[in-house]
Amino acid sequence: MSSIKVKLGVHRQRVLMFVSLFVMGLLWFTFSNSQLPIDGAPSGLIGDFAKVGSKSENTEDRTIMPKMPDQEAKAALGRASWKYFHTLLARFPDEPTEQEKTKLREFLYLYAELYPCGECSYHFVKMLKKHPPQVSSRTTVALWGCHIHNMVNEYLKKPIYDCNTILEDYDCGCSDANGNIDPALNMNKVTFEKEDKQLG
Repeated sequence: MSSIKVKLGVHRQRVLMFVSLFVMGLLWFTFSNSQLPIDGAPSGLIGDFAKVGSKSENTEDRTIMPKMPDQEAKAALGRASWKYFHTLLARFPDEPTEQEKTKLREFLYLYAELYPCGECSYHFVKMLKKHPPQVSSRTTVALWGCHIHNMVNEYLKKPIYDCNTILEDYDCGCSDANGNIDPALNMNKVTFEKEDKQLG
């Protein structure tokens, strides 16, 4: 009986993921050349998280999707969405063209605006206003995405993810049957060094 529930849960999650991917692909194709109206910076990020139920009449604060009261469905959607989000960013070109940068940037804004959970979409749009997508390279955008995810984790009081391994953890799917990755596609571990406080 429990194996049937697990199979149904996995099946439902896969269907939801594929439907989401199809809709996002369709939106990307439809709006790939349009300019999005998301610019400017909001007030503090934490303040934006607190505004879930009190959206202003300003049209830029509205979301397209309704709230998602089913916490289980919201959590499943979140897991699938983060997996897709990080995998997409980990597969972005190391040296993207200007057109590729523009398309990814526009896609990320659409992804936020059309996210199926209304309250999540609202927060995501606000985050993108304050922290716009950094799309200059695969590493840059993957680290930006990890930073965005960690801000959400911090707000939800979840563990902070170690961004040093973001490219390793979201495999690009580039390996051959033997598990060997083409050296041109190999994504090395990212390392950070925190500088001391600058004086003067």
